Amino acid sequence: MTDIQLGMRLVDKVQAVSAIEQNKHRNLSSKFISISISHLVANDPEIPISNIIQEVQVLYHTGCTYKRAWYARKFAIERVFDGFPYCRPVISVDGIHLRGPYKGVLLIASTWDANNHLFPLAFAIIDKESFESWN
Repeated sequence: MTDIQLGMRLVDKVQAVSAIEQNKHRNLSSKFISISISHLVANDPEIPISNIIQEVQVLYHTGCTYKRAWYARKFAIERVFDGFPYCRPVISVDGIHLRGPYKGVLLIASTWDANNHLFPLAFAIIDKESFESWN
């Protein structure tokens, strides 16, 4: 039997093939896979797990468990869609009628930041509150 080098140690060829078939390659973590599939997730955030497993097979010539691929997609989504990292995931949308010399309605979308301060995302001043003005 011939020996091959896997990582930094020499192992028997049968052991190496067995480890690859059993999805036990120690360097193939879900975070490592997420770096490789970031471009796929950017195009389709709801990419099927089976497609990720196939991509790992093509790129690294080894298998990947469903759980590892699922976590890889989760980490890739976090990596690609960083969004508002310091805001809470709640957006409030409200409208208030203006009084005085300037009549109209103020529409605002806001959220709370990490310091419990109101963070405005968008606002608009319109003539009246109607279905067309919200679109």
